Amino acid sequence: MASGVSKPLVHVVDDDDAVRDSLDAYLTLKGMVVTVFGSAREVLDHQGMAPDVLILDVNMPDTDGFLLLDILRSRGQRGPAVFITGLGDADLRLRAERAGAAAFLDKPLNPPVLLATLNRLLASAAPKIT
Repeated sequence: MASGVSKPLVHVVDDDDAVRDSLDAYLTLKGMVVTVFGSAREVLDHQGMAPDVLILDVNMPDTDGFLLLDILRSRGQRGPAVFITGLGDADLRLRAERAGAAAFLDKPLNPPVLLATLNRLLASAAPKIT
């Protein structure tokens, strides 16, 4: 992403419709381009551009967020990943850190915290989004 030329691209992967819809609406209002996926399979089948940042639900049916990130990394996607979960604990946070997550946020998400996290991750590629 060239600074000032395009909006950051965010991929949201979560099996909860309400979470996807709310993140899509909020991040779009904040000037980001958002693509939402309801499963790991959907994002793995996607042929579009690689995102500037990934937001991945930890607990999804079939393929969890950790395995999905591992598969995406093996395919060359290097953008930062933010794990989100409604069932987080210290062990899960440690697992996320070891998996290479740039951040780990609990649901329900706090919009200002999410935005600050994304701004921090996108700081080297784009101006601050307010």
